[in-house]
Amino acid sequence: MPDPSITIGIDVGAVSVKVAAAGDRESAPLLRALGGSFWFLPSSPSDLPLLLSCYRRLMGNPVSVVGALLGELTAALPPGAVRGIGVTGAGGALVAEPLGLPAENEFKAIVRSAAVLCPSVRTLFEMGGETSKFIRVGAEGQILDYETNGDCAAGTGSFIDQQATRLRYRVEEVGPVALGAASAARIAGRCSVFAKTDMIHAQQKGATPPEILRGLADAVARNFKASIAKGKPVVPPAAFIGGLAANGAVVKALGEAFALGGELVVPDAYAWFGAVGAALLARDRSAPVVPDPARLAAERPSADFPTLPPLCLERVTLLRDRVAPSRPSNGGPEELCLGIDVGSVSTNFALVDEGGRLVREIYVRTDGRPIEVVTRGLRDLREEFGDRIRIVGVGATGSGRELIGELVGADAIHDEITAHKTGAVHVARTLTGEAVDTIFEIGGQDSKFIRVEDGVVVDFTMNEACAAGTGSFLEEQAERLGVAIVGEFSRLALASPAPIRLGERCTVFMEQDVNAYLKRGAKVPDLVAGLAYSVALNYLNRVVRGRKIGEAIYFQGGTAYNDSVAAAFAGLLGKRIIVPPHNGVIGAIGAALLAWQARARSGRPSRFRGFDLGQVEYGLREFVCRACSNVCDMQEFTVEGVKTYWGDKCSWKFRRRAKTERRPVIEDLLALRDRLCWGEPGASGGGLRVGVPRTMSFYDYFPFWRGLLEGLGCEVVLSDPTNRQIIQAGQELTVAEPCFPVKVAHGHLSDLMARGVDWILLPNIMDAEAPAWTPASHLCPWNQTLPFVLRSVARAAEWRDRLLIPTVWFRQGREAVRDALRDLCRRLGATRRAAEGAVERAYAAQAEFAAALEAAGREALAALEERGEPGIILLGRSYNIYDRAINLDVAGKLRDHYGINVIPLDFLPLDGEDIRDLNENMYWNSGRRILAAARIAGRSPRLDVIYVTNFKCGPDSYVKHFTGEAAGRPFLTLQFDGHGNDAGMLTRCEAYLESKGFLR
Repeated sequence: MPDPSITIGIDVGAVSVKVAAAGDRESAPLLRALGGSFWFLPSSPSDLPLLLSCYRRLMGNPVSVVGALLGELTAALPPGAVRGIGVTGAGGALVAEPLGLPAENEFKAIVRSAAVLCPSVRTLFEMGGETSKFIRVGAEGQILDYETNGDCAAGTGSFIDQQATRLRYRVEEVGPVALGAASAARIAGRCSVFAKTDMIHAQQKGATPPEILRGLADAVARNFKASIAKGKPVVPPAAFIGGLAANGAVVKALGEAFALGGELVVPDAYAWFGAVGAALLARDRSAPVVPDPARLAAERPSADFPTLPPLCLERVTLLRDRVAPSRPSNGGPEELCLGIDVGSVSTNFALVDEGGRLVREIYVRTDGRPIEVVTRGLRDLREEFGDRIRIVGVGATGSGRELIGELVGADAIHDEITAHKTGAVHVARTLTGEAVDTIFEIGGQDSKFIRVEDGVVVDFTMNEACAAGTGSFLEEQAERLGVAIVGEFSRLALASPAPIRLGERCTVFMEQDVNAYLKRGAKVPDLVAGLAYSVALNYLNRVVRGRKIGEAIYFQGGTAYNDSVAAAFAGLLGKRIIVPPHNGVIGAIGAALLAWQARARSGRPSRFRGFDLGQVEYGLREFVCRACSNVCDMQEFTVEGVKTYWGDKCSWKFRRRAKTERRPVIEDLLALRDRLCWGEPGASGGGLRVGVPRTMSFYDYFPFWRGLLEGLGCEVVLSDPTNRQIIQAGQELTVAEPCFPVKVAHGHLSDLMARGVDWILLPNIMDAEAPAWTPASHLCPWNQTLPFVLRSVARAAEWRDRLLIPTVWFRQGREAVRDALRDLCRRLGATRRAAEGAVERAYAAQAEFAAALEAAGREALAALEERGEPGIILLGRSYNIYDRAINLDVAGKLRDHYGINVIPLDFLPLDGEDIRDLNENMYWNSGRRILAAARIAGRSPRLDVIYVTNFKCGPDSYVKHFTGEAAGRPFLTLQFDGHGNDAGMLTRCEAYLESKGFLR
């Protein structure tokens, strides 16, 4: 009988190691009999018996994990049975190098495996720990097309692992739990950080964990289709492989996203394709190599890593051990106020007496179940104190403040900035006597910077769209490294002699850096210390961003329990860092103190519904609002017959209760601008039907193009206002990775192509009319190139001859514009004389539009002056300000929910403002206008500024640095990127309005 011939394949991924042994017919009994960490694949081909390892996580040491598996396998096989070893995967080089083997290409390994395990499959979807792949396969097993994710790990298995853990599910449970949900929460799928933000806010608004997990599965599938498949043809049958294929909810969502029905299969060896392929490629080699596995245990030379100074606590003042919570007296019931801070990661309770003395604190995990956690916390307080206390006021804060505040009957509901400031100022006054002037607050998902003068917030900011430098990232990385976040993390970090400089990149990229250093042999303590530094660096450079930092710096929030992060701040700043007592519940203490203040002002009894929420009649109903094209997933939360609605983007049908008694004294300028810009429905010509996408520069120039087209006798057909369907279509059509508005523009093109128009207008606008003193007035590069980007979309191939793309330099004057539009007019059948008349009509329409805006702006400013009312100047590019689906209707909510007088920048006389002293070479037209508007606001004590921008906007990232100088005061930036939930945006708005006095 011939000796068995076995080749071994090793797939070293980002989070796990998989090993496969491929044998011949003679080795089948041997492989079938092996156990331990391995199992036999029953569906193996008869001439290719396959033995697969159990799924092993790297836990920060891939070489050790591979060595253990390989040692166990080779020890169980007869001598000489192993004829070759192959290595592949993202971390394959780390194992291949000491073994003296080449690292096999991952795509090649996967396709080699597919040719044997599923030869009829023509499309492969792979989702692993950090990478996703799309592969088209030919009948002969050749790769016809492929794609993979870039630097971002959006929607990959590692992210779902993290969320499963946070929601208290084992990752194996996620699929069945999500499949059992009756509906799905709406989760953004473009970026894992934004998806996490949406998930947290959905939890705070009452969505159940199964609904959130199902929403996450849908988001992962949408993201794969939009960012990986990118509109490429999907030829069935298709196979879903990689670790995420074990998640039934993702399998279902992926099948629905690509409309594959029963033609999407999950092979039995779904996670082992790379390992099986590596084993087969090793067998294909003419001279297979069988290295000694013991070589993996050899000591590797230490790489030369960039390092930072060791961490120390010399400049850190820890106040937590100087106080102890007091107990209520044993006499009559003591009157206390209760503060509840419902955050993304933790929910905190604080019982505070009238003098501000903390009687009891509770710091617990939110675990995605805010209502359950609050119910349990209240029950625990009742059991502990019984009749010895009487709650005379309740304050709620945190991202879940509105929902929980309604449920428990809160008397004061405040944003986190106000609550943290109130708590910190109280601690400083009563414990140290030294007034706090700077607060660093780092929570699970949000980071805040607060500057305080005389107890009043004079400046604050929050992380905009990125979760870089937050506590949840530290926890996730600690778990990956096998380090306990409580105690062990800080101990290891403070003991490291050479913390590795990991930089200050986004959390996803930092995660990839950690993995890269691990693969090069970095030591865990040095990485842990580097992570502490990274959180501090991210916070200082992405949140604080050059703002004034005082001398009495309080570091609070849950992350402040980690002394190594406090040490990193102290080392980087060279300043003393104070960690206050009860640092994790300072927000709850502040909320309780604010409840005492509310009680003193009103004199009314508390609305507190009692410690037993089981006695409170409340319910949650979900439905889809079809009042407009947004088709929002709504939740109706009913407490004691009072209904509150969550989930809508536009707020016009299901309005929230106003936060203040304030009402706007000026008309709704955004609604006015919509009417002036887009015109009334049906007001158009009747000739050739020309489609116009309601996107990008059309928000500025549509009156011009409407005047031109109607002057030529054409019927203007607008795409629908941006809605969910347009957004999804745009994400699926986009090939590159532009900013979100450009992706949405792709969706508007798709909408017009489905309308049967004769032509679609996509002008290539290079610059704008501007004052003569400006050096240039360019539109951004994406605006300038948008027509050609859209024309390159595969689905637009049949439309390429019907796209009207005139190149227009408005700054060169009417004659140049008339010449540039001559060909367009000719293609639409116009004579030269008619074309010239149409151009004149276009200029007249644009001038009339601009004059109407400035007239309305003058009236609005005069009304504010006359009434002594404050207002907000809204800065930003027109498509960021006026596309309400992109910005979650921020302006409408400022007006309706907070009673704010909102004036967008183009209602101001911008051309009269010379901003050359701010930047003499501001060649971006929008940048000049934004700075001009900020300067106008800066001259009035009644006007403050909110800057609306989008993630990935290069010009805005530059212009923002000059805006504070132009306005002469701090301003708020709201950054959007496909968010599906407005809670984070409203938190920032509310904190800003509170700090500016709008809500007092």
